[in-house]
Amino acid sequence: MKKILTILGLFIFLGSAYAQITIDGDMLDWANISPLDIALPSESYGQVTDPTYIDFNLKHLYVTHDSENVYCKIDLDPQASFNNFYNFTNPPVFEVYFDTEIGDTTGFDWGWWNNAYNYYINLAPTLHPDSTVKYAELYLYTGNRMPTYAEGEFILLDKIPMAINSENNQVEFSVPRNLVNFGSEFRPWVYSVGDFQWDAGASQLPLEGGDYMLKYDFWYGGSVYQHKGTQIVSNITIDGDLLDWVTAGVQQADVNEAAEELGDMPTGKEFDVQDFYITSDSDNVYLRIDIDPSATFAGMYNNYTNPPAFQVFFEIMWGDTTGLGYSGFWKLPVDYMLDLSAALHPDSTGNTIPVYKYIADWAGAYEQFIPVPDAYATFAKNTEDNVVEISVPRTAINAGTDIRPWIYVVGDGVWDNEEYVPNTIVNGWSSEPDLYYAINYNFIDGPSVHRLGDISVTAVEEEHNNSYNVKGFGLVSNYPNPFNPTTTIEFTLPQQGIVKVEVYDILGSKITTLINNQELSAGQKKIVWNGKNDNNTPMGSGVYIYKISSDKFSVSKKMMLLK
Repeated sequence: MKKILTILGLFIFLGSAYAQITIDGDMLDWANISPLDIALPSESYGQVTDPTYIDFNLKHLYVTHDSENVYCKIDLDPQASFNNFYNFTNPPVFEVYFDTEIGDTTGFDWGWWNNAYNYYINLAPTLHPDSTVKYAELYLYTGNRMPTYAEGEFILLDKIPMAINSENNQVEFSVPRNLVNFGSEFRPWVYSVGDFQWDAGASQLPLEGGDYMLKYDFWYGGSVYQHKGTQIVSNITIDGDLLDWVTAGVQQADVNEAAEELGDMPTGKEFDVQDFYITSDSDNVYLRIDIDPSATFAGMYNNYTNPPAFQVFFEIMWGDTTGLGYSGFWKLPVDYMLDLSAALHPDSTGNTIPVYKYIADWAGAYEQFIPVPDAYATFAKNTEDNVVEISVPRTAINAGTDIRPWIYVVGDGVWDNEEYVPNTIVNGWSSEPDLYYAINYNFIDGPSVHRLGDISVTAVEEEHNNSYNVKGFGLVSNYPNPFNPTTTIEFTLPQQGIVKVEVYDILGSKITTLINNQELSAGQKKIVWNGKNDNNTPMGSGVYIYKISSDKFSVSKKMMLLK
């Protein structure tokens, strides 16, 4: 798993080409971009109920992106005006929230919102007609589900570009991707309130606590989907006979997309995953994995010298520094793991296995999983010993609205002969460009398989590692970011040279010098900052800047220390 795969692909955003957005207030560059809420049912809009506050009525939200920024546009009622926000005793509330780590225990949700939000954007500070310089404030939320608004709970990351149209009823702004922990997608929410009238004067898009969500996917664009429904019922019983999968009408999740047709295991048929099934009820996630019908699980042990690896992973928190990603090799970093390796041994007894949670940053290793307390999955094998079915409690893997499952199989300890479901397409397996398949399981809509690609991002490393190609220093990044207590600054020198690496606070005061005019050879360089200044004093939470310079080039990047 030491390979780094670069993906290039075409990205079609709601039927239109990728758009270049300029934050200038004229809004013309949004002409071919459809609203993110275009399929949102009318009952899922939170509209103001008192016409006195019609100016706060939200109409549409638009989102798009490039490799450096996420761009948003918000439309009010056509008769509204931001100028009227200030005709009341109390100042306006006009906010946007992003849920980027889509697990229900991260971010704040007041105990009843559909999403738990990690980032908050305050659009109100400069909407006043007397404000000549328009900007929004981007904050990171560091507290728990119930915010207390204590000092340091919201951390100001930066003032971000914002503009309004000439009619004063549309606003656009851009969010730098290197300031926000964007993974493969995020879920936005917009909230406006007039004169602190939290009921009669409030508008929401979409309606929090309702049945629908918005999401923006960096590979597919925007979509609306239902995340609530009636009690989910399944006919599946973990008993090994597998008949209930047929009568329940559960089809393979990987049909025509992501399994055996993309590359068989050279080690042996025992390690060749043929099909993968997934379904659920309100309490459990059910999985079924088929290997080659002429093989057996016992053969994984009896026919080879080394023991196998047979593991199932779940991604539930879709932020790029959460979960196991092996430095970007795994395109969708995973948060939970089931290890069936020993359980499939012919002499193994029992029918439960622990559920493991990953506890480090996405560049880490297997050993950083720990058992989830009192959490166990139930499994059973069929009589032919070539199909295993598994039941996982949803609470054990923090399963909210969606999960992304992934299977990993290795035979005889030969790590170059690995089976992945879904599989990566690589040279020799397909005539397609290098792309990646992902299975998404939504608890209302069921499974879907998507091929991932994004024309605005030239490499997976750039998407998931906040890495940027910089003239004179090659690929520049730091990870993890945010971090506590240490972060690794990484850069590549194309040729030998004198280099200095320094850390500054957000006001421009130098904190420490990590490399002081040292001559370095060409190649990849890594240096760790321990979050302390030159006096060995630990620094507080906040945004810091690392600067890498030589006699010809200089680059500065932001990073965030959280305590």
